[in-house]
Amino acid sequence: MKPEIEKIHILYKNLIRVGKELDFERFKGELVARGFVAETRILQTPTGPFKEYLLREPKNLRDLIVVSSKGFVVDAWNYDSALELVSTAYEIYEFILGDLIRHILVDILGDYQLVVLINRNSEEVIGESFNNEKVDRLRKTLNREDLRPFAISFAWGKPVAPHEWVIVSLTPIIPPGEIRGSERLQIRIQYRHVNPDTAVEFLHNLQKIIKNILSGIL
Repeated sequence: MKPEIEKIHILYKNLIRVGKELDFERFKGELVARGFVAETRILQTPTGPFKEYLLREPKNLRDLIVVSSKGFVVDAWNYDSALELVSTAYEIYEFILGDLIRHILVDILGDYQLVVLINRNSEEVIGESFNNEKVDRLRKTLNREDLRPFAISFAWGKPVAPHEWVIVSLTPIIPPGEIRGSERLQIRIQYRHVNPDTAVEFLHNLQKIIKNILSGIL
């Protein structure tokens, strides 16, 4: 059997770093006109109360767009829904800002978490990626014979603007009461960029990227 994505949670943030603040009241109005359900949230911050709107997708109230003067966040538990919400958010965002968008600097932050059924013991897969000699040395220095590899992480890109920066972490999932890992692997991808076009393209390629990651470790 091929690996299967069983669960996915997507957080996609487009946050204004430099430039005109977003007219989030107008943004909310555009979404409400499309059937989104609005909820107001006031956050207490060191500089005072901060207002934002939670706008829930009419077909699935668990998926939503959060909008404030600082930009927007898409929070979705379905991949296709996430792509649709990101597209909708940018459509409205670009409509409201117009030509001013060229003078705005943003941070794009993505946090993509998945549970994947890999049909192999997930902890054994992680262990294969480690140098046994160094693991044995660590057991001795910590005096823990039960020490074992449990997660791996890797990255690509550069962690400074205007470059793309990606961190991928893989962790076995151990069900409650079990000693060893199951056949499920948790994959977390943390993404950062300043170019919305590149960030959206990465999100559209996410399933292919996951497939390539699994092909490299299985």
